[in-house]
Amino acid sequence: MNLNRERYEVVDVVRGAAIFGILLVNMAHFSYPDVYLYQIGSENFFTETWRTWDFLTKNILEIFVQMKFITMFSLLFGFGIIIMEERALGNGRNFVSIYIRRLVVLFVFGLIHSFFIWDGDILMDYAVLGFLLLFFRKCSWKTLLVWTVCLFSLYLLLIGLMTAVSNGEDALVQKREQAALLEEEARNAIHSYQNGSFTDIFHQRIHDRLFYMSMSGMWPFQPLVYIINMLPYISMFLVGMIFAKQKLFQEPEKHRRLLTAIWFFGLIIGLPLNIFAVTAKNSFYMVFGAPFLMLFYVISLIFLYFHPICRQIVKKIAPVGRMSLTNYIMQSVICTYIFYHYGLGLYGKVYPFAGFWLALAIFAVQLIISHIWFKYFQLGPLEWVWRTAMYFKRQPIRMKKEVSKHNNRSR
Repeated sequence: MNLNRERYEVVDVVRGAAIFGILLVNMAHFSYPDVYLYQIGSENFFTETWRTWDFLTKNILEIFVQMKFITMFSLLFGFGIIIMEERALGNGRNFVSIYIRRLVVLFVFGLIHSFFIWDGDILMDYAVLGFLLLFFRKCSWKTLLVWTVCLFSLYLLLIGLMTAVSNGEDALVQKREQAALLEEEARNAIHSYQNGSFTDIFHQRIHDRLFYMSMSGMWPFQPLVYIINMLPYISMFLVGMIFAKQKLFQEPEKHRRLLTAIWFFGLIIGLPLNIFAVTAKNSFYMVFGAPFLMLFYVISLIFLYFHPICRQIVKKIAPVGRMSLTNYIMQSVICTYIFYHYGLGLYGKVYPFAGFWLALAIFAVQLIISHIWFKYFQLGPLEWVWRTAMYFKRQPIRMKKEVSKHNNRSR
Protein backbone atom coordinates (compact mmCIF):
# COMPACT_ATOMS: atom_id res chain seq x y z
CA MET A 1 0.00 0.00 0.00
CA ASN A 2 1.35 3.44 -0.93
CA LEU A 3 2.07 5.48 2.16
CA ASN A 4 1.28 8.77 0.45
CA ARG A 5 -2.29 7.69 -0.30
CA GLU A 6 -2.85 6.96 3.37
CA ARG A 7 -1.80 10.35 4.63
CA TYR A 8 -4.10 13.21 5.57
CA GLU A 9 -2.44 16.16 3.90
CA VAL A 10 -4.41 18.72 5.91
CA VAL A 11 -3.01 17.17 9.10
CA ASP A 12 0.49 17.51 7.68
CA VAL A 13 -0.23 21.17 6.97
CA VAL A 14 -1.25 21.75 10.59
CA ARG A 15 1.73 19.72 11.81
CA GLY A 16 4.07 21.79 9.62
CA ALA A 17 2.64 24.99 11.12
CA ALA A 18 3.15 23.54 14.61
CA ILE A 19 6.80 22.79 13.83
CA PHE A 20 7.33 26.41 12.80
CA GLY A 21 5.57 27.76 15.89
CA ILE A 22 7.58 25.50 18.17
CA LEU A 23 10.80 26.76 16.58
CA LEU A 24 9.75 30.38 17.17
CA VAL A 25 9.20 29.64 20.86
CA ASN A 26 12.26 27.43 21.28
CA MET A 27 14.53 30.06 19.75
CA ALA A 28 14.60 31.81 23.13
CA HIS A 29 15.76 28.65 24.86
CA PHE A 30 18.26 27.90 22.10
CA SER A 31 19.83 31.36 22.21
CA TYR A 32 19.83 32.25 25.92
CA PRO A 33 18.94 30.66 29.31
CA ASP A 34 15.22 31.35 29.06
CA VAL A 35 14.35 28.43 31.36
CA TYR A 36 15.93 30.38 34.24
CA LEU A 37 15.23 33.96 33.16
CA TYR A 38 11.52 33.32 32.60
CA GLN A 39 11.13 32.47 36.27
CA ILE A 40 12.94 35.61 37.37
CA GLY A 41 10.70 37.84 35.30
CA SER A 42 11.03 40.15 32.31
CA GLU A 43 13.27 42.58 34.19
CA ASN A 44 16.62 40.87 34.71
CA PHE A 45 20.32 41.31 33.94
CA PHE A 46 19.97 39.81 30.47
CA THR A 47 17.11 42.00 29.22
CA GLU A 48 18.91 45.19 30.29
CA THR A 49 20.61 45.33 26.89
CA TRP A 50 17.49 44.57 24.85
CA ARG A 51 16.08 47.21 22.55
CA THR A 52 12.45 48.17 22.03
CA TRP A 53 12.16 45.79 19.06
CA ASP A 54 13.28 42.89 21.22
CA PHE A 55 10.64 43.53 23.90
CA LEU A 56 7.99 44.06 21.23
CA THR A 57 8.96 40.82 19.48
CA LYS A 58 8.91 38.94 22.78
CA ASN A 59 5.43 40.27 23.62
CA ILE A 60 4.05 39.46 20.16
CA LEU A 61 5.41 35.92 20.38
CA GLU A 62 3.88 35.46 23.82
CA ILE A 63 0.48 36.66 22.62
CA PHE A 64 0.31 34.75 19.35
CA VAL A 65 2.77 31.85 19.61
CA GLN A 66 3.73 30.87 23.18
CA MET A 67 1.86 27.69 24.22
CA LYS A 68 -0.32 27.75 21.09
CA PHE A 69 1.80 25.48 18.93
CA ILE A 70 2.94 23.01 21.57
CA THR A 71 -0.75 22.49 22.38
CA MET A 72 -1.39 22.17 18.64
CA PHE A 73 1.27 19.48 18.47
CA SER A 74 -0.39 17.78 21.45
CA LEU A 75 -3.75 17.82 19.67
CA LEU A 76 -2.14 16.13 16.66
CA PHE A 77 -0.51 13.53 18.90
CA GLY A 78 -3.91 12.59 20.31
CA PHE A 79 -5.41 12.57 16.82
CA GLY A 80 -2.69 10.17 15.73
CA ILE A 81 -3.49 7.41 18.22
CA ILE A 82 -7.05 7.02 16.92
CA ILE A 83 -5.96 7.02 13.27
CA MET A 84 -3.18 4.57 14.06
CA GLU A 85 -5.60 2.21 15.81
CA GLU A 86 -8.04 2.35 12.88
CA ARG A 87 -5.27 1.45 10.45
CA ALA A 88 -3.88 -1.32 12.67
CA LEU A 89 -7.29 -2.93 13.03
CA GLY A 90 -7.90 -2.54 9.30
CA ASN A 91 -4.65 -4.39 8.58
CA GLY A 92 -5.32 -7.08 11.20
CA ARG A 93 -2.47 -5.99 13.46
CA ASN A 94 -2.28 -5.83 17.25
CA PHE A 95 -2.57 -2.12 17.90
CA VAL A 96 -1.54 -2.06 21.56
CA SER A 97 1.78 -3.85 21.05
CA ILE A 98 2.63 -1.67 18.04
CA TYR A 99 1.66 1.49 19.90
CA ILE A 100 3.73 0.58 22.97
CA ARG A 101 6.77 -0.06 20.75
CA ARG A 102 6.10 3.30 19.10
CA LEU A 103 6.19 5.06 22.48
CA VAL A 104 9.32 3.21 23.61
CA VAL A 105 11.17 4.24 20.44
CA LEU A 106 9.90 7.81 20.84
CA PHE A 107 11.22 7.84 24.41
CA VAL A 108 14.64 6.69 23.15
CA PHE A 109 14.63 9.49 20.58
CA GLY A 110 13.77 11.93 23.36
CA LEU A 111 16.46 10.56 25.63
CA ILE A 112 19.15 11.00 22.98
CA HIS A 113 17.80 14.41 22.00
CA SER A 114 17.56 15.83 25.51
CA PHE A 115 20.88 14.61 26.89
CA PHE A 116 23.10 14.71 23.79
CA ILE A 117 21.69 17.51 21.61
CA TRP A 118 19.42 19.96 23.43
CA ASP A 119 17.85 19.95 26.89
CA GLY A 120 14.43 21.39 25.94
CA ASP A 121 13.06 18.13 24.55
CA ILE A 122 9.31 17.33 24.57
CA LEU A 123 9.50 13.83 23.10
CA MET A 124 10.16 12.11 26.43
CA ASP A 125 7.06 13.72 27.92
CA TYR A 126 4.94 12.69 24.95
CA ALA A 127 6.22 9.12 25.17
CA VAL A 128 5.44 8.85 28.88
CA LEU A 129 2.04 10.53 28.63
CA GLY A 130 1.17 8.51 25.55
CA PHE A 131 0.60 5.45 27.72
CA LEU A 132 -2.30 7.24 29.43
CA LEU A 133 -4.11 7.57 26.11
CA LEU A 134 -4.57 3.81 25.95
CA PHE A 135 -7.19 4.18 28.70
CA PHE A 136 -9.14 6.80 26.70
CA ARG A 137 -9.06 5.44 23.17
CA LYS A 138 -12.36 3.52 23.48
CA CYS A 139 -14.25 6.47 24.93
CA SER A 140 -16.93 8.20 22.88
CA TRP A 141 -16.25 11.76 21.78
CA LYS A 142 -18.74 13.03 24.37
CA THR A 143 -16.94 11.21 27.19
CA LEU A 144 -13.63 12.57 25.93
CA LEU A 145 -15.07 16.08 25.94
CA VAL A 146 -16.19 15.70 29.56
CA TRP A 147 -12.71 14.47 30.52
CA THR A 148 -11.12 17.37 28.65
CA VAL A 149 -13.23 20.00 30.40
CA CYS A 150 -12.73 18.41 33.81
CA LEU A 151 -8.96 17.97 33.52
CA PHE A 152 -8.35 21.40 32.07
CA SER A 153 -10.62 23.05 34.64
CA LEU A 154 -8.80 21.22 37.41
CA TYR A 155 -5.49 22.53 36.14
CA LEU A 156 -6.80 26.10 35.97
CA LEU A 157 -8.15 25.80 39.51
CA LEU A 158 -4.82 24.53 40.84
CA ILE A 159 -2.85 27.19 38.97
CA GLY A 160 -5.23 29.87 40.28
CA LEU A 161 -4.76 28.69 43.86
CA MET A 162 -0.99 28.54 43.45
CA THR A 163 -0.96 32.07 41.99
CA ALA A 164 -2.97 33.38 44.92
CA VAL A 165 -0.67 31.71 47.43
CA SER A 166 2.47 32.93 45.62
CA ASN A 167 1.37 36.56 46.03
CA GLY A 168 1.61 36.33 49.80
CA GLU A 169 4.35 38.23 51.65
CA ASP A 170 6.32 35.11 52.64
CA ALA A 171 6.14 33.81 49.10
CA LEU A 172 7.46 37.10 47.71
CA VAL A 173 10.46 36.95 50.03
CA GLN A 174 11.13 33.39 48.88
CA LYS A 175 10.82 34.52 45.25
CA ARG A 176 13.52 37.15 45.76
CA GLU A 177 15.83 34.54 47.25
CA GLN A 178 15.15 32.17 44.38
CA ALA A 179 15.75 34.96 41.86
CA ALA A 180 19.34 35.30 43.03
CA LEU A 181 19.92 31.55 42.60
CA LEU A 182 18.23 31.54 39.18
CA GLU A 183 20.37 34.46 38.04
CA GLU A 184 23.48 32.55 39.00
CA GLU A 185 22.20 29.53 37.05
CA ALA A 186 21.56 31.74 34.02
CA ARG A 187 25.03 33.29 34.15
CA ASN A 188 26.62 29.84 34.43
CA ALA A 189 24.64 28.65 31.41
CA ILE A 190 25.74 31.65 29.34
CA HIS A 191 29.37 31.07 30.26
CA SER A 192 29.27 27.34 29.51
CA TYR A 193 27.42 27.47 26.20
CA GLN A 194 29.21 30.59 24.99
CA ASN A 195 32.77 29.70 26.00
CA GLY A 196 32.89 26.13 27.30
CA SER A 197 34.48 23.04 25.81
CA PHE A 198 32.40 20.22 24.37
CA THR A 199 32.59 18.50 27.77
CA ASP A 200 31.56 21.68 29.62
CA ILE A 201 28.57 22.07 27.32
CA PHE A 202 27.60 18.43 27.80
CA HIS A 203 27.65 18.83 31.60
CA GLN A 204 25.66 22.08 31.40
CA ARG A 205 23.08 20.40 29.16
CA ILE A 206 22.65 17.55 31.63
CA HIS A 207 22.32 20.06 34.47
CA ASP A 208 19.70 22.10 32.61
CA ARG A 209 17.77 19.00 31.57
CA LEU A 210 17.61 17.67 35.12
CA PHE A 211 16.53 21.11 36.32
CA TYR A 212 13.64 21.07 33.84
CA MET A 213 12.70 17.51 34.77
CA SER A 214 12.74 18.37 38.48
CA MET A 215 10.33 21.28 37.85
CA SER A 216 7.86 19.06 36.01
CA GLY A 217 8.10 16.18 38.49
CA MET A 218 9.61 13.83 35.92
CA TRP A 219 12.88 13.35 37.83
CA PRO A 220 12.93 12.35 40.60
CA PHE A 221 9.65 10.91 39.40
CA GLN A 222 6.68 12.28 41.33
CA PRO A 223 3.62 10.88 39.53
CA LEU A 224 1.03 13.24 40.99
CA VAL A 225 3.14 16.37 40.47
CA TYR A 226 4.06 15.27 36.97
CA ILE A 227 0.50 14.52 35.91
CA ILE A 228 -0.73 17.84 37.28
CA ASN A 229 1.96 19.75 35.38
CA MET A 230 1.13 17.87 32.20
CA LEU A 231 -2.66 18.34 32.41
CA PRO A 232 -2.78 21.00 29.64
CA TYR A 233 -1.07 18.62 27.21
CA ILE A 234 -3.17 15.63 28.29
CA SER A 235 -6.29 17.74 27.74
CA MET A 236 -5.15 18.61 24.22
CA PHE A 237 -4.37 14.94 23.52
CA LEU A 238 -8.02 14.24 24.27
CA VAL A 239 -9.17 17.10 22.03
CA GLY A 240 -7.13 15.53 19.24
CA MET A 241 -8.86 12.21 19.85
CA ILE A 242 -12.21 14.00 19.55
CA PHE A 243 -11.10 15.49 16.22
CA ALA A 244 -10.25 11.98 14.98
CA LYS A 245 -13.46 10.35 16.20
CA GLN A 246 -15.60 13.12 14.70
CA LYS A 247 -13.47 13.28 11.53
CA LEU A 248 -13.13 17.05 11.80
CA PHE A 249 -9.94 17.04 9.72
CA GLN A 250 -11.14 14.53 7.16
CA GLU A 251 -14.73 15.72 6.62
CA PRO A 252 -14.89 19.41 7.59
CA GLU A 253 -17.86 20.16 5.33
CA LYS A 254 -20.05 17.86 7.44
CA HIS A 255 -19.12 19.88 10.53
CA ARG A 256 -18.98 23.36 9.01
CA ARG A 257 -21.24 24.98 11.61
CA LEU A 258 -19.44 23.36 14.54
CA LEU A 259 -16.01 24.28 13.19
CA THR A 260 -17.13 27.85 12.50
CA ALA A 261 -18.44 28.17 16.05
CA ILE A 262 -15.20 26.84 17.54
CA TRP A 263 -13.22 29.12 15.21
CA PHE A 264 -15.25 32.18 16.30
CA PHE A 265 -15.16 31.52 20.05
CA GLY A 266 -11.53 30.45 19.86
CA LEU A 267 -10.67 33.92 18.60
CA ILE A 268 -12.91 36.07 20.79
CA ILE A 269 -11.96 34.15 23.95
CA GLY A 270 -8.35 33.27 23.18
CA LEU A 271 -7.01 36.56 21.85
CA PRO A 272 -8.17 38.86 24.70
CA LEU A 273 -6.96 36.39 27.34
CA ASN A 274 -3.52 36.16 25.75
CA ILE A 275 -3.24 39.93 25.34
CA PHE A 276 -4.23 40.41 28.98
CA ALA A 277 -1.73 37.74 30.07
CA VAL A 278 1.10 39.78 28.54
CA THR A 279 -0.09 43.23 29.61
CA ALA A 280 -0.86 42.08 33.16
CA LYS A 281 2.21 39.81 33.29
CA ASN A 282 0.05 36.96 34.54
CA SER A 283 0.68 33.57 32.93
CA PHE A 284 -2.62 32.17 34.27
CA TYR A 285 -4.53 33.93 31.49
CA MET A 286 -2.15 32.58 28.87
CA VAL A 287 -2.64 29.03 30.12
CA PHE A 288 -6.39 29.63 29.96
CA GLY A 289 -6.43 31.34 26.59
CA ALA A 290 -3.76 29.44 24.64
CA PRO A 291 -5.91 26.38 23.74
CA PHE A 292 -8.69 28.63 22.44
CA LEU A 293 -6.35 30.57 20.17
CA MET A 294 -4.72 27.30 19.12
CA LEU A 295 -8.11 25.94 18.02
CA PHE A 296 -8.66 29.15 16.06
CA TYR A 297 -5.37 28.51 14.25
CA VAL A 298 -6.11 24.85 13.58
CA ILE A 299 -9.55 25.50 12.14
CA SER A 300 -8.26 28.45 10.11
CA LEU A 301 -5.74 26.09 8.51
CA ILE A 302 -8.51 23.54 7.84
CA PHE A 303 -10.66 26.19 6.16
CA LEU A 304 -7.70 27.49 4.13
CA TYR A 305 -6.74 23.99 3.05
CA PHE A 306 -10.21 23.17 1.78
CA HIS A 307 -10.52 26.49 -0.02
CA PRO A 308 -9.75 25.86 -3.73
CA ILE A 309 -7.38 28.84 -4.07
CA CYS A 310 -5.75 28.97 -0.63
CA ARG A 311 -5.11 25.23 -0.63
CA GLN A 312 -2.29 25.55 -3.15
CA ILE A 313 -0.53 27.96 -0.78
CA VAL A 314 -0.95 26.28 2.61
CA LYS A 315 -0.20 22.78 1.28
CA LYS A 316 3.37 23.97 0.66
CA ILE A 317 4.16 23.39 4.34
CA ALA A 318 2.77 19.83 4.35
CA PRO A 319 6.16 18.19 3.61
CA VAL A 320 7.57 19.77 6.78
CA GLY A 321 4.74 18.13 8.72
CA ARG A 322 5.27 14.78 7.02
CA MET A 323 8.76 14.61 8.48
CA SER A 324 8.01 16.52 11.69
CA LEU A 325 10.19 14.33 13.91
CA THR A 326 13.19 14.81 11.64
CA ASN A 327 12.60 18.56 11.36
CA TYR A 328 12.08 18.94 15.11
CA ILE A 329 15.40 17.21 15.90
CA MET A 330 17.14 19.00 13.02
CA GLN A 331 16.11 22.37 14.46
CA SER A 332 18.01 21.45 17.61
CA VAL A 333 21.07 20.31 15.67
CA ILE A 334 21.15 23.51 13.62
CA CYS A 335 20.48 25.88 16.51
CA THR A 336 22.90 24.30 18.96
CA TYR A 337 25.59 24.58 16.27
CA ILE A 338 24.74 28.26 15.78
CA PHE A 339 24.67 29.12 19.48
CA TYR A 340 27.04 26.76 21.29
CA HIS A 341 30.79 27.26 21.50
CA TYR A 342 31.59 24.13 19.48
CA GLY A 343 29.81 25.91 16.60
CA LEU A 344 29.46 29.64 16.07
CA GLY A 345 29.25 30.47 19.78
CA LEU A 346 26.42 33.02 19.54
CA TYR A 347 24.73 31.96 22.78
CA GLY A 348 23.59 35.00 24.75
CA LYS A 349 24.30 37.31 21.81
CA VAL A 350 21.07 36.94 19.80
CA TYR A 351 17.99 38.68 21.16
CA PRO A 352 14.31 38.09 20.28
CA PHE A 353 14.06 40.36 17.22
CA ALA A 354 17.06 38.79 15.49
CA GLY A 355 16.01 35.36 16.78
CA PHE A 356 12.66 35.69 15.02
CA TRP A 357 14.29 36.27 11.63
CA LEU A 358 16.78 33.50 12.26
CA ALA A 359 13.91 31.09 13.00
CA LEU A 360 12.20 32.19 9.80
CA ALA A 361 15.37 31.49 7.82
CA ILE A 362 15.85 28.05 9.39
CA PHE A 363 12.25 27.09 8.67
CA ALA A 364 12.59 28.27 5.07
CA VAL A 365 15.60 25.96 4.65
CA GLN A 366 13.66 23.09 6.21
CA LEU A 367 10.77 23.79 3.85
CA ILE A 368 13.04 23.53 0.81
CA ILE A 369 14.81 20.40 2.07
CA SER A 370 11.51 18.70 2.92
CA HIS A 371 10.13 19.32 -0.58
CA ILE A 372 13.28 17.95 -2.19
CA TRP A 373 13.35 14.94 0.13
CA PHE A 374 9.84 13.80 -0.74
CA LYS A 375 10.61 13.82 -4.43
CA TYR A 376 12.66 10.69 -3.77
CA PHE A 377 11.49 9.23 -0.45
CA GLN A 378 8.23 8.19 1.20
CA LEU A 379 9.32 8.87 4.79
CA GLY A 380 11.59 11.29 6.59
CA PRO A 381 14.87 9.69 7.78
CA LEU A 382 13.98 9.59 11.48
CA GLU A 383 10.40 8.64 10.65
CA TRP A 384 11.80 5.67 8.74
CA VAL A 385 13.91 4.62 11.75
CA TRP A 386 10.88 5.06 14.02
CA ARG A 387 8.59 3.04 11.79
CA THR A 388 11.17 0.29 11.17
CA ALA A 389 11.78 -0.12 14.92
CA MET A 390 8.05 -0.04 15.61
CA TYR A 391 7.23 -2.89 13.22
CA PHE A 392 10.46 -4.87 13.72
CA LYS A 393 10.76 -4.85 9.94
CA ARG A 394 12.73 -2.73 7.51
CA GLN A 395 10.26 -0.31 5.95
CA PRO A 396 10.36 0.91 2.35
CA ILE A 397 11.69 4.46 2.17
CA ARG A 398 12.41 5.19 -1.49
CA MET A 399 9.58 6.63 -3.54
CA LYS A 400 8.36 4.31 -6.27
CA LYS A 401 9.25 5.70 -9.67
CA GLU A 402 5.70 6.01 -10.94
CA VAL A 403 4.59 7.78 -7.72
CA SER A 404 7.57 10.11 -7.85
CA LYS A 405 6.74 11.08 -11.44
CA HIS A 406 3.08 11.69 -10.50
CA ASN A 407 4.11 13.90 -7.56
CA ASN A 408 6.42 15.94 -9.78
CA ARG A 409 3.64 16.43 -12.34
CA SER A 410 1.15 17.46 -9.62
CA ARG A 411 3.46 20.23 -8.51
